Amino acid sequence: MQNFTIDNGIPREEIREMISCFQPELRTYSANETILCYSDKKNKIGVLLTGSAHLYAINSEGEYQELETYRVRDVFGEIFHVPIENFEYIIESTSYAKVMFIDYKHIITPCSKICEHHTQLINNLFHMTAKKVQLLSLHLSIISQNTIRKKLLAYLKYIRHTAGSNPFTIPLSLISLSEYLCVDRSAMMREISHLKRDGVLSSQGTRFYLSEA
Repeated sequence: MQNFTIDNGIPREEIREMISCFQPELRTYSANETILCYSDKKNKIGVLLTGSAHLYAINSEGEYQELETYRVRDVFGEIFHVPIENFEYIIESTSYAKVMFIDYKHIITPCSKICEHHTQLINNLFHMTAKKVQLLSLHLSIISQNTIRKKLLAYLKYIRHTAGSNPFTIPLSLISLSEYLCVDRSAMMREISHLKRDGVLSSQGTRFYLSEA
């Protein structure tokens, strides 16, 4: 699926005019600061202008699971997810970050001009939501594999396919990868060693080569 951003297909001058309709709120965050808690029910869409952030799910025992990583121009907010009961969802900055918040109602309610670029923005949000659903389905498909080896290979094959090259570099640290796969990091590293021993892959840090078809 094509990658869409919130401003895809909208000229910069039109964006400046639309900003006045949206009445955005700009906020800055230090590293490891909470940007948004879904339980707050703010009905806002956040656009990451600088920096990076993670979305975490926290279960009733206080255990964190990383669900998504956000980079510049990515959009986030509770409208993009279907929260699971008894889980808390928070977005935390991983570096200094600047975020623009827009009330959801300002986006879905056209202004008096009913400009075509407002319609384009809604279309972009639709495609971005569809992309998030696609990535969530992929995540569920990967973690549903019944062994660490199968989870690893399913993820690595997907990244190889999207990168279109072999070797390739995964977009996660090895710690983040273990969290994404919902496995113990030490167990994951042992499995990587076993896969190397079996000649299935070679790796150095986050760069991998898959020798199997």
